Amino acid sequence: MSPKNDTPSNVVKGSPSKELFIDMLTRDISLTDAISDLVDNCVDGAIRLRANKKFTGLEVDITVKDNCFKIKDNCGGIDKDLAQNYAFRFGRPSKAPRIDYSVGQFGIGMKRALFKMGKHFEIKSVSAETSFTIEIDVNRWSQKEDEWDFEFKSVTEKKVPLSKCGTEIKVTSLNKDVIERFKHNNFISELRGKLELQHLINLSKKLTMKINNRPIISNQLKLYDGKKFTTAYWAKKYRMYDNMDVKIYAGIGEQRLDEGGWYLFCNDRLIRGPEQTVISGWGAKSPMKIPEYHSQFNGFRGIVLFESKTLSFLPWNTSKTSVDTDSQLFQNVRQEMICLMRPIIDFLNEVHRESTAFHNNQLDEKYLQNQIDSAALKNYLDVKTSSKFSAPVQKQKPRKANEVKISYTRPKGKVEELKRFFKVKSRKQVGEKTFDYTYDRECKE
Repeated sequence: MSPKNDTPSNVVKGSPSKELFIDMLTRDISLTDAISDLVDNCVDGAIRLRANKKFTGLEVDITVKDNCFKIKDNCGGIDKDLAQNYAFRFGRPSKAPRIDYSVGQFGIGMKRALFKMGKHFEIKSVSAETSFTIEIDVNRWSQKEDEWDFEFKSVTEKKVPLSKCGTEIKVTSLNKDVIERFKHNNFISELRGKLELQHLINLSKKLTMKINNRPIISNQLKLYDGKKFTTAYWAKKYRMYDNMDVKIYAGIGEQRLDEGGWYLFCNDRLIRGPEQTVISGWGAKSPMKIPEYHSQFNGFRGIVLFESKTLSFLPWNTSKTSVDTDSQLFQNVRQEMICLMRPIIDFLNEVHRESTAFHNNQLDEKYLQNQIDSAALKNYLDVKTSSKFSAPVQKQKPRKANEVKISYTRPKGKVEELKRFFKVKSRKQVGEKTFDYTYDRECKE
């Protein structure tokens, strides 16, 4: 017997199923990226609270245990009206309040992250005038096929100092694969490494993050800066994308294979990096040829900053793990990235050739490498910039393969006499002249 059908004869159902969100969409995101989505919501709270992005005193605390996950912040909390009408919707309504320059938009991020982790979660939030608690049993909720709404467990209307406002999310009844991942020794270090990179700019603005009570310390993006180094800089405001600002820095950093490449940010959130593939121009054929990334270019550093009040214009994917390579905006910026890369690639090729010549005894010193080593490492915002990268030029020509260097010391007075005798000005010329003089008289037949 067919199940009872109450659908009118002229209606074709197009509503989504809860299984799509609970079982399928959660497969499109890793566990660490799911947690990153929750951290993004905390950062949004910080931005809403501190529009100037000076985050001193604001904290995000993450607790990972075998049977529980918790994330807690003091970033202003979620207002009851925002929670009731927007924050827990599946998809971001067009009328939802906008947070300028945010990194997480109310859509599927928070719900997908929670469904990814477990079957029971509790959300407590305290804002300036209201507080609430929501408790959700996913199994019970999923059985109510056509009921998508959640219910407040409790609501309080009371003014609270901003210092006591924040949100806490606790997930229990963890999914089996999540329990196993949490047990792995390297999971915490993997999560820590991801958040260090993704939020290195926000961390530099004094936002505190902790995992199991241990603070996350971010290494800043630094470039070499000195009299003979100038970092390439390019900037443009795209009016057709709601006045989006795009800035590019390209220069030389510490020579580390796993840190070389491009770092792509959207509203101060790292989307991809270090990026070492054709996505960012490595191996490109046009507008100019760029080699594929390898150890010779481990000193390259490129930083791209997309900043927009309107999130929909940012060239990122929904999980914020990469750029939208089909975006015309990104394609335009990528062309500029490639052009800025070429002079740096040329310089790093010269550094490599110099090193090879030095090890083959064809050069007396590694002049270019010495210039790099003597330059100061500075935050990318503090370096000297120009429209084009500039660096020292190797002055010494490599000796031929059959040539060797001769070095010795003699009394200064005698050397000065030989300068006058040979009518030369340098000690090097004295050495060459005395060698040729002796060889011509004693060795030539």
